[in-house]
Amino acid sequence: MESKLYKQATDLNQMAVFEWDILKDTLTFDEMMKVLTQHEIPRENVKEHLLKARLIHPNDRIEFVNHMDRMLTMVTVRTAPFQEYSLDFRIYTKGRYYVWLTMVYRAQFEEGKAVKITGFLKNIEKARLERDKLKRVIERDPMTGLYSKTHAPYLIEQICLDKTKINALLVIDLDNFKSVNDKLGHLIGDAVIMDMAMNLKTTFRKCDILGHIGGDEFMVLMRDIKSDEIIYQKCEKLRNMLRKTYTHEEEKVSVTSSIGIALFPEHGTDYKTLFKHADAALAQSKKNGKDTQTIYSEGFEVSEEKIAGEEKDDNISTNFRQMLSNPSEYIFRMVFNSKDTSLSVELLLQIFAKYFKVHRAYVYWHIDGPYWPRILFDCVKDGYKKTEIAHDPPLRLQIRRRYRSTKKGRFSECDDVSKLPDRARKEFERRQICSYIECAVMDGDKFIGCVGFDDCKKSRTWSSEEHDVLFAFAEIMRRFLFGQIYFEMTRRNGKWGL
Repeated sequence: MESKLYKQATDLNQMAVFEWDILKDTLTFDEMMKVLTQHEIPRENVKEHLLKARLIHPNDRIEFVNHMDRMLTMVTVRTAPFQEYSLDFRIYTKGRYYVWLTMVYRAQFEEGKAVKITGFLKNIEKARLERDKLKRVIERDPMTGLYSKTHAPYLIEQICLDKTKINALLVIDLDNFKSVNDKLGHLIGDAVIMDMAMNLKTTFRKCDILGHIGGDEFMVLMRDIKSDEIIYQKCEKLRNMLRKTYTHEEEKVSVTSSIGIALFPEHGTDYKTLFKHADAALAQSKKNGKDTQTIYSEGFEVSEEKIAGEEKDDNISTNFRQMLSNPSEYIFRMVFNSKDTSLSVELLLQIFAKYFKVHRAYVYWHIDGPYWPRILFDCVKDGYKKTEIAHDPPLRLQIRRRYRSTKKGRFSECDDVSKLPDRARKEFERRQICSYIECAVMDGDKFIGCVGFDDCKKSRTWSSEEHDVLFAFAEIMRRFLFGQIYFEMTRRNGKWGL
């Protein structure tokens, strides 16, 4: 039964399973291998073919060959007989284009040397395209093309890990910009912002970090600065470029810029401290008459309220504001910044359960059609039964019968189970479920899983926020996670094989 389910899982996720006997230099694999690679893969003299790697994209070939060469030649002193590895690369197809594959495998060691490799290949072309698209959305401000107010701080934090080099954080604000919008209109205002962004790109180096905080405010991290004079020269150049008078019909508005500067590590060794001090220096530039730059000095008034990329709120964290405003971006960022996909999903469910005050948050994967569910993740609060126990077949049948397609996705939900027909009501009440909501994970027209919440204490109206979060979560599960999570769980449970 397990081998049959494993076969169904690999077909569903388009995974080719393989085993390489290094001592015999032979390769065995399933029929999905040819589907993925579109080539006849040699079963003997494997090492020779792998180290040539002619089908691998030229930009990935060196990494691939080095990866395999290290695997074959390294001697490990670890006592663990198995070690896990992964590698993404592009392979040439018969259609004369390259597609992305991921290779995840486990190496078996004897007497310190690899003797067998078992793993899978999976086509991740769509996932890479989606990931790149979402990455651009996350990293870049759509108006200016500069780094966003959330991603620029992340990059700056990484740069600040190196304490040996001097950097300068500039916070730049346009003087009199409000008059541009008020007198000339928002279209002209947008053009001014775009012009400012282009001037930043012209003034600073490619290695510098250019970010749009919002409105008419920008930030720049000048990296590896040799002297303060260089900073002043760049600021003078930028201010001269931004000093303009804009005219529309009979209205005229003159615009200048003010700049605040904080030095790393002198004025702070982390992003938050640097930004506070640069913002205080910016305020001082405004006090000094605008159209100037100022380096931070002790005694400047520092605002504890304003941090680019982070807004103070006593009732809800910055992360949740990001999640509720753009749940797809938040979930994508959390999952793909984590080295452990399963752990990140578990943490997300805990966050959802706490924030939305539900008693169960769960993820199902339907292995074989609609009536063979497998619980992948389960977060249960307040001592209630686990989802796999509470959601027995009769209850799952009731939930499945109530799925409906909506503008926000395919959902099954009930605000108050006491209003259901008697048979369905009894099934829910027997399991202490007062209200529930589920969003289907769909692969085209095929139902492949679901994510959902149970409230075991009261009836409730499920909000648009809850619908949006569940739909975004379901989409991320469909596009990126089911195949990887299945592999991680299979690996952890020790169920390997062809």
